[in-house]
Amino acid sequence: MASLLAFTIVGLALLALVLKLTRSLPPVPRGPELVMPEGPSELAEQIGVLTQQHVDLSGLHLLPVAVDAFAMRVALARSAQRTIDAQYYIWDGDLSGRMLLSEIVAAADRGVRVRLLIDDNPTAGLDEMWAAVNTHSNIAVRLFNPLSIRSPRALNYLFDFPRLNRRMHNKSMTVDKVATIVGGRNIGDHYFGAESHGLFIDLDALAIGKVVPDVAEEFDEYWTSESAYPAEALLKSSTRDGLDAVRSPKFENQELADAYREATEEAIAKLEPAYLEGRLLTWAPVRLVSDNPIKALNKAKRSDLLASQIAPPILKASGRFDLISAYFVPSGPGSKMLEDLAQRGVKVRVVTNSVQVSDVPLVHSGYAPYRKRLLRAGIRLFEARPLSEKDGRSRRHGSTRFSGGGESVHAKTFTIDDRTLFVGSFNFDPRSALLNCEMGFLIDAPTLTEAFDRSLDEELTETAYAVSLDARGRLQWDSRRGEGVKIFNVEPGTTVLKRALLWFLSKLPIEWAL
Repeated sequence: MASLLAFTIVGLALLALVLKLTRSLPPVPRGPELVMPEGPSELAEQIGVLTQQHVDLSGLHLLPVAVDAFAMRVALARSAQRTIDAQYYIWDGDLSGRMLLSEIVAAADRGVRVRLLIDDNPTAGLDEMWAAVNTHSNIAVRLFNPLSIRSPRALNYLFDFPRLNRRMHNKSMTVDKVATIVGGRNIGDHYFGAESHGLFIDLDALAIGKVVPDVAEEFDEYWTSESAYPAEALLKSSTRDGLDAVRSPKFENQELADAYREATEEAIAKLEPAYLEGRLLTWAPVRLVSDNPIKALNKAKRSDLLASQIAPPILKASGRFDLISAYFVPSGPGSKMLEDLAQRGVKVRVVTNSVQVSDVPLVHSGYAPYRKRLLRAGIRLFEARPLSEKDGRSRRHGSTRFSGGGESVHAKTFTIDDRTLFVGSFNFDPRSALLNCEMGFLIDAPTLTEAFDRSLDEELTETAYAVSLDARGRLQWDSRRGEGVKIFNVEPGTTVLKRALLWFLSKLPIEWAL
């Protein structure tokens, strides 16, 4: 048995060496760039009227409702006359993913220059879709930090794990360089409420004004980086039929697709005129914070990372710090930062997922060991819990069928002193801090932040467990529904076996990768 194991290890090592020598990525091939069309942009002119009175500010509208977040992306794609630049970690080939892609291809058909930068880690099964889109004369697709072996994809990690473990987690869509959407949502049904289960609670921000050129510049840095490969250098060529299939997608559940399209049109009719007239916008100073794409090559200085950019304003908190992080692994340094805030009298509250609703239980095993330490420091912990149909999944964001009133938190946001609001892709964990590339907005808007905090105050007791320590220092979870309170003395929704597995995972030396 020992000899067989040794033989297997040697064999895998030799295979990894051969693959490293023969299948590593070559230098980035660069062809001619797509030409940006000339001429006026009606969208730019409309937005210019709004921004001329707020030259040093940005106009913002938060998008907590899933179908609204999708509708605004569709509205922007339809209004584009010059450019669409989008970068995403995930772009699924599902209902909403293909529906939005068809709108973007329609924009390209009108002559709009489209650049799509997609992280290659989650693209399994989508090579044909991206190859087809890339055949359009006005569209260029690039894959970030790509896998050189398209199938079987797992082989890439055998010989190139250190590089492939670093991903582009950024999420933005910018149109005509005058309007952008930045936030926590990828492109897919989980994020846009187009499913009956597995939905995420998330947050994006629509922005116009001063911050938009910064987002456009950030996109250009990633687009021209060493990690961005033209799709044609990696994917098999596609036929014209493939592009036609993207233009006119067919869906397995056409009834659902029709209903979702109808809900999207209703949301556009409600939102687009209101934001173009300025009625939805809050004007405020906004700062874009982002990682340099060289972080994907492990060449960035720690002092330049996004984590280092957001730390100073957090440390200056004097009264209140509320953190919502889908994946929360505070680690030693993060725990100390939160403890120091609490010690200075800052009211610190953290909202993350319970193991019941987490889509990555492994991450939960990295968070769980820190609960007692944080609670002893006076930090309040809340864990999103399952909602029954009686409670109403859509209660969180109204009664719209596709509101995205799900159970699992995917948002990455925090507020400081009822004044500063962060909206972006950054989770409070080692992966976002040290491995993945991230981006987000720091918004100095008291009215917006206070409204967000009030909403959080109102919803938490009905949608999350309040985690605390009992008189004997043991963890307990309080669940409130209406006037009733139920207290759990063991982690809700878990078995002895599952708790044992989580404990075992928490002992593995993998926190750095979570």
